[in-house]
Order: sequence, then structure tokens, then C-alpha cells
Amino acid sequence: MMSEGALRSECRRPLSRVVALGGGTGLPVVLTGLRRHLPEQCRIAAVVTAADDGGSSGILRQEYGVLPPGDIRNCLTALARVAPEVSAALQYRFDGITGPQHPVGNLLLTALNMVAVDDVAAIRLAAELLGVEDLILPSTTVRIHLVAELLDGRSVRGESEIPRSGAPIKRVRIDPADAVPAPGVLEALRAADAVILGPGSLYTSILATLVVPGVVETLVRSSAVRIFVCNAMTEPGETDGYGVAEHLRALATHGLPVDALDYVVVNASPIPRKVRARYETEGAQPVSADFAVAAGPPTVVRAELLEPGPVVRHAPDKLGRILRDLAGARGGWATDGRAAEEWVRS
Repeated sequence: MMSEGALRSECRRPLSRVVALGGGTGLPVVLTGLRRHLPEQCRIAAVVTAADDGGSSGILRQEYGVLPPGDIRNCLTALARVAPEVSAALQYRFDGITGPQHPVGNLLLTALNMVAVDDVAAIRLAAELLGVEDLILPSTTVRIHLVAELLDGRSVRGESEIPRSGAPIKRVRIDPADAVPAPGVLEALRAADAVILGPGSLYTSILATLVVPGVVETLVRSSAVRIFVCNAMTEPGETDGYGVAEHLRALATHGLPVDALDYVVVNASPIPRKVRARYETEGAQPVSADFAVAAGPPTVVRAELLEPGPVVRHAPDKLGRILRDLAGARGGWATDGRAAEEWVRS
């Protein structure tokens, strides 16, 4: 078992570029934690799914032909260097008397998308307004749809429809299949010191990003430290009954072999009985820590990661400290062939 102090003194390396991939509520938590705990000079690149088609994002996408703005908005807010009131205003939803409640940030991104020279430029302009010095990129600028192939032989089209399919997911793909990564995505992966996947919806956020042609292939070839943060709870209609092993199996099915990962971060925070009971009524349960290998990568890192309260959510500070230390680890933690370690903090 390696302590935090030993990791910092013996296995640290300077970090200059870290990439985080995904979407939903998980990616902003990672970005918040990284920005708080990485050195100021270390740049972060967020690669965000472009497949969202639900809620406000789906409506704006359909009406104006823009990239879905919701996940991008949340990443901008996580990295913003502005007064808290400005960040709160971006998340504010006006009363949808004549239509849906669109967050102000979604409307801002939509307007910038309509007038900027391209999608990436629109995000860059929003970042400049919010003092964001890091990079936020859509996985692709092609208007894609996510398609799930189910174990019962059916296919379901649309990110928002997939959890309602009523059958286990075999794999996901994007349509059109020949969509290319957004400018800068592959370059960011090649230059990264560390790449972080998750937490977040396994199929509709993480894998929706990885299945863009060229992304997972570049990630596997990268010399970066590769870290997967597993969800704490299963997601109804998406990962029902999944343990850590099934999450890793899904990544492997989509081109990211288990041994291509350096670390798998698993929650060890106890979940109060009342909180578990409420989630069970919604069809969710804690993700079982059922993955272990005899030797070699990945190293499984168990840590208390959750915020207190009625919602099971990763705490940015707890996660950020661990990711900082793992991203800077030289040669890994497990020097004796063990695959599981406890991350201990005084």
C-alpha cells in the first residue's frame, strides 16, 4: 500500500497537458477538481460528446442546427474564472411559458454558433468571455446521432431514447459512421500526459465520445497515463446490474482493452441506507467492485470519493486530488504485480 506522501515524493512527474473525455454531470466534476488541484500552468482539454439530443440541447439542435450546447455549457461553467453570479446566470432557466426552459448558457452558445466562423470558434469565444484558459472541444463537429445495438437484436437511434429501450445494450455507434473528430481532438490526445475517462453515463457520454472514428485508436496509441473513473451507481436502462468488470468489458468491446488502462478508480465511500433505498426505487444500485486481476495493468485504486448528502455524486476536491496524483505517477503504483491498492489519506 502506497501512501499519498510516498507517491508525491517518489513518483511525481511534471504535468503540462491533461485530457478529460465524456459529458453529462461527471465531466464538469472532473474539470472542477482538476482545475483546483493541477498546477496553474497545466492545461486541461475537455473532449465533450456531441450526441446529446434531449431536453433543451435537443430542441436547440433541432431548431437551429447547432451542436448540442448543454454539456459544453457545463464544462465552461466548471472552468470559468468569473464571479459566482455570472456562472449562476449561465445555468439560469427562464420560465418556459411559450416553450422549453432553456439555460442562458445554452442560448449564448447557440447565438455564438450562429455568428461564429465555425463551432470550435464559437466555443472559444464563449470561453474568452468566461475567462476560461483551458480548451473545450466537441468530439466532432458533424451533427451525429448515437445508435445502440441491443442484445435482443433491435437498434435504437438517439441518445435520449437509448435508456428507454428496455433491453441490454450490446454496443453503440454513431451515424454518420464516417464523422471525423473536431479539429484539435486527436492532437490533444497525442500530446496528453494523462487522459481521464468518466465518471459519467457509460454508453451515452463516455462511449459516445470514444466511438468517433480515430478517438479510441489515438488514445490506445498515446503515451499518456490512462485513467478510468468508474461510476458509483448503475444507471437504469443503461448499466443495469453492472459491476466494475462489466464497465471495463464495455470499454474493451469498443476498442479500449482493459490492459490499455493504467488506473481504474473505484468509489469506496459508504452509501447510507436511506440513500440506497431511494435509488433502488428508481432502479439504480451501487456499482459492485468486482474487478481484480492477478498482475499487470490496470491498478485498481479504491478511495472515498463521494460528497455527503442525499445525491450520490463524486466530490470535486476528493476526485481532483487523486487524479492529480495518478496523472503525475511515474511507472504506476503497483511495482510488485498487484492490481489493487487502497488510496489512503490522512
